[in-house]
Amino acid sequence: MIKPTMRFEDFIPPSKPDYKNLDSWAAHPLHENGPDQLTPNNEFINNSKDAAVFYIHPTGYFGKTWNATIDRDTPHFERTMGMLAGQASAFNLSCDIYAPEYRQATFFSFYDETGDGQKALARAYQDVENAFFEFLKMIGNKPFFIASHSQGTLHGQQLISKHIDRTSLSKRMIAAYLIGYPILREDVKDLFKEIKVCKSPKQVNCVIAWCTVDEKKNLEGESWTWDSSGWKRFRRNDNLFGTNPISWTTGRDWISTEKKNSVLNLDIWDQSLKGLTRKTPSGETINISLFEDSDFEVRLNKKGLAEVKGKFIKRFDSVEFGLGNLHVVDYSLFWGSIRENVKLRLNEYMKESD
Repeated sequence: MIKPTMRFEDFIPPSKPDYKNLDSWAAHPLHENGPDQLTPNNEFINNSKDAAVFYIHPTGYFGKTWNATIDRDTPHFERTMGMLAGQASAFNLSCDIYAPEYRQATFFSFYDETGDGQKALARAYQDVENAFFEFLKMIGNKPFFIASHSQGTLHGQQLISKHIDRTSLSKRMIAAYLIGYPILREDVKDLFKEIKVCKSPKQVNCVIAWCTVDEKKNLEGESWTWDSSGWKRFRRNDNLFGTNPISWTTGRDWISTEKKNSVLNLDIWDQSLKGLTRKTPSGETINISLFEDSDFEVRLNKKGLAEVKGKFIKRFDSVEFGLGNLHVVDYSLFWGSIRENVKLRLNEYMKESD
């Protein structure tokens, strides 16, 4: 249903985004009604922030062309706004939020084995890279976070490897939350030659990653990844680089989320195949709130996956949420923990910079 109907070389790509133009940004401090002020509990959000976040959104395009437009009157842009609400909003206590709209590769690209999907992903990455250079001009000397999910994380790991690792920018990058796309454990030293893996809650200038699954579940299938030698196919159930998003360590003990986390309830779009392939926006209002009684336990398993268990988790055991693969709630399950950790790492960075 979502396989593109043409080869990549026969596809006329959408117009290239101009990141000097605010319309090419899904979120920007100068935009109204963005994730900067969106909270589930009417928190006061200070408009004067000490840091910025460059947020790379996940795939919201399930169309039958290789790359999406950045048009705003589309269902994929509506999904992007939902992702900003459910993911980027975790940063708004501490950061100005910048999120480029980019010519994202269609979801089918990850499963394509002809090389066309790889080319679509490469085009999407080039937009992200161009946006990042403009982001650096916009924020001046502010320190920054990188945050991403799914396709965004695939682009984020490449961006950091090429343009932040082994440069002066590595000292300004407080941390990178590379969430929801498998990063092979064996690739970490090749991707990040000087930037460290985060192993404690306060550590700065480091990278964080996790993919969430039910207890004793695995990721399945093959997909594309990138290392310094280029694009390659990999098995998603290989050993992965992972961080526990409650303890913020790489330990393998079960950790309770009680009093350490709040789970975001994101009421947005229909996650069924019918909903994901709709041709027009739903027009529904995006609402966020916090779940009550949302305690559960999480650990890193041998594969590096963030396994979760507990009565609360049962509500996500459905087709829409992946039957054990909790990819779509990688951020919202740990929204409160991320929010506090961003603040903690920023405070530590500012102390070290004094």
